[in-house]
Amino acid sequence: MNTSMKKATHKKIQTLARRYPRFIRWSDKDKCYIGSLPDLDGDCTHGDTPDEVARNLDECAEIYVADCLDDGTPLPEPSAFIVTPSCFRQHGASGRIQALRKSRGLSQKDFATFLGVSASSLIKWENGVRKPCGAAARLLDICAAHPDLVR
Repeated sequence: MNTSMKKATHKKIQTLARRYPRFIRWSDKDKCYIGSLPDLDGDCTHGDTPDEVARNLDECAEIYVADCLDDGTPLPEPSAFIVTPSCFRQHGASGRIQALRKSRGLSQKDFATFLGVSASSLIKWENGVRKPCGAAARLLDICAAHPDLVR
C-alpha cells in the first residue's frame, strides 16, 4: 500500500474512532486515572494524568476500529453521550482555583459561598491539600469556562 493510501486509511480510522465516547475517572484504589471505551473494550488503559489517558484511549479506539475493518467485523453503534473529567480533579489545580477566584476579585469566603462549599474546603483546594470532586468540580469547570457568571 502506498503512503497516500495509508494516510487516507489512517484518517478514516481516526474519524471512525472519534465517534466513540471515552470515560476517564480517578481511582483512589489504583491511585491513577482509568480510561474506558464502554462501547468497545470497557476499561482499557490507565495513566498519571487525564491527558495521558485520553491519548491512550484514542490509540485504543483506533486499534479496535482498525481490527474491525481488517477482519470485516461490523463496528458497534456509538453511544450518544460523552463525559469528560473535570480539569479541577487534576494535580496542580490549586493554582487554577485560586487564579479563578482572584480574577473575579473575590475573597475565599465569598467564593466559597458562591460555590456552596465551606471556606475550609476552598482553602484546602487552594493549598493543594484536597481536590474538589463531584458537583463542586463541575461548577468550577463552568466558572472557568464562563467567568462572567462569577460575581
